[in-house]
Amino acid sequence: MALDFFPYRPELLARLERIRAVGRLGQPLLLVGPEGAGKETTALEFARRLNCVAPDACSAAAPCESCAKAATFQHPDIRWVGPAPANFDESRAAELLAAKVRNPFFQPHYASTANVSIGDQENPGPMTVRSLIQFLQRRAFQGKVKVAVVADSQRLNAAAGNAFLKTLEEPPADAIIILLATETQGMLPTILSRCQEIQVHPWPQDRLAALLGDLTGCAPAEAEDAARVADGNARRAMALLQDISPVVREVAVTWGRWILEGKRGSAAILADQMHRGAPPHILGPAQAAVWKQHGKESGSRRTSAEDGDGEGGGGGREASSGSAVRRDLANQLCEWLVLLYSEILRCREWAGRWECRLPGAEDFIRAAALARTTESLLADVAMIESAREDIDRNLNIGLLLAVLGEGLIDHAEKDQTRVRAARS
Repeated sequence: MALDFFPYRPELLARLERIRAVGRLGQPLLLVGPEGAGKETTALEFARRLNCVAPDACSAAAPCESCAKAATFQHPDIRWVGPAPANFDESRAAELLAAKVRNPFFQPHYASTANVSIGDQENPGPMTVRSLIQFLQRRAFQGKVKVAVVADSQRLNAAAGNAFLKTLEEPPADAIIILLATETQGMLPTILSRCQEIQVHPWPQDRLAALLGDLTGCAPAEAEDAARVADGNARRAMALLQDISPVVREVAVTWGRWILEGKRGSAAILADQMHRGAPPHILGPAQAAVWKQHGKESGSRRTSAEDGDGEGGGGGREASSGSAVRRDLANQLCEWLVLLYSEILRCREWAGRWECRLPGAEDFIRAAALARTTESLLADVAMIESAREDIDRNLNIGLLLAVLGEGLIDHAEKDQTRVRAARS
C-alpha cells in the first residue's frame, strides 16, 4: 500500500470523494466504526486533500505549503479535537498533536475516560466545542474550506452536544464537519439526525500488515503477526510492534496461568511490582532489561499531553512522567489480558477450527477453555475493561490490579467447582 500524508482507508476516502462530487458535504459526516479502523486518519487525509493547492504535483515527499501544514496539524483551516481533561491547555494540545505526528494512530491514555467538553465561555480551551464553534465561524484563512474533525464524538458530554447542535444543523457555507465515533449508543438523537452516517469496518488483515510494514519498517512476518493479533485495530497493532509488547504479553499469559491455578500470592506480588514500576520477577535478565529501558525511554519522551495529572496530584513533571509510564504498562497488561480471554472464548466456540493467535499460550488457552464457562469469561473481560478505565483515572495501580486478580481468581474457582460438580 502506497503511503500518503496520513495512512487512510482507500475505500472510505473514495466514498468521501463521491459525497464531495455530488455536493453533499454541507451536511455533517459521522464515521462510525471500531477503534483503530482508520476513521481518523482517513478524515485527516480527506481534509488535507480538500485544501491542497497543487493536487497534481503535491506529494508527501514534496508537499505544497498547505499540505505540509496539514500533515503536522498546523493548518489554520483544519482543526482536530478529541476527549481531553478539564485542565487541558494550548501547550498540552500542541504536545498531543506532536505525538500524533510521530504515530498517526497515537491515542492518549485518557481518551477512554475524558469527554469532549463544552469549554469555558470566556476561555474555552483548545479541545472544546466552544473553541471549535469559534473556529468554524471564522472565514477560511489559507485554504478553500474549513474542516473540523471531532474524534470520539460519542464522548461529547450533554452540554457540549447541545451547544454543537445549531452548528451541526446549519454549518457555515465554507465549513465541513466530520464526527468520528466507535458507536452511536449514548449520542444525542438530535446529533445523529443531522449527520450522514458512514459505517467503517476493521482493517483487513493483509492490508493492515502491509501498512505496518510501511510505517515501521518491520519484517513482513512481524507485521503479519501484529495484524493478526490486533484483529483489524491499527492502533493496537502499532503498539504490538513495540519492543516491550512481547514482554508484557508473557507477563499477561503468566498472570492468566496463575489466575486459572488460583495463585493469589503470585498475582498480588505482580500487582505490587507493576505499581512500583519494577520489572516483574518472572522475567529473565534480557526481558527485565527491555522493561527498564522502556521505562527510561518512555519517561524521557513522555509529555504533559500524555501524562495527565500524576498519582497523588503532586511530585512535579518527573513524578507525573513515571506515573504515566506505569499506567501505560498496566494498560498494556490489561489489553493483553483482554486478548487472552478473547482467545479462550474463541477456543471454546470454535473447538477444532480454532487457531491460536498468541505465541506460547496455546496449551494454557485450551486448558482454560475446558475449565471455564462463556458467561464467566465474558464477566472477566468486563472486569478487566473496568480496571482499565480506573487505571486511566490515575487511581492506585497496585490496588486496582490486586483487586482485579482476586476477582478473576474468584470467577475461575467458581467455574472449576461447577465443572467438577458436573462431571461427578
